[in-house]
Amino acid sequence: MMENKNRGYRSVILQATLLLLPVTSAFFAGSCRMAPKDNPGDTVASAEFYPPDTTQINRHRQADSTGAAQRPDSTDVFYVGEGSTRRELQLVSYPSRRDTVVRYKARHIRVEGRADVGSVVRITLWASHRGDTVVKEVKVIPAEDITPAP
Repeated sequence: MMENKNRGYRSVILQATLLLLPVTSAFFAGSCRMAPKDNPGDTVASAEFYPPDTTQINRHRQADSTGAAQRPDSTDVFYVGEGSTRRELQLVSYPSRRDTVVRYKARHIRVEGRADVGSVVRITLWASHRGDTVVKEVKVIPAEDITPAP
């Protein structure tokens, strides 16, 4: 009698396995990595998708500009910035005032003239053996020696 009960239990498990086998095989067949991918791509025309060509617009603007050409910034002439402290010197690019750099002062810095905030100065940099770049010398340029922009 015992054998019949065990057989009934085994047959239920066998039937459930046979029913679930097609479902699990369909699941794994649908996620095959080797299956070809359907990528239709972009449906927008390339003329609409890519940004417009602005080179012609910029050339037109350059031809129409009647203002003076911008002078390149000097490499050793700066304005003394408001962020200057006892140990650091804030240097603002001359003549555009667009770029700012902060450099430490050397321990023995040589200053010629009165280098107040806003004054135009010529600096000399010194690179230490550790790779630090510090300001070694500051010379104030008088206003009459500064050439105006063309």
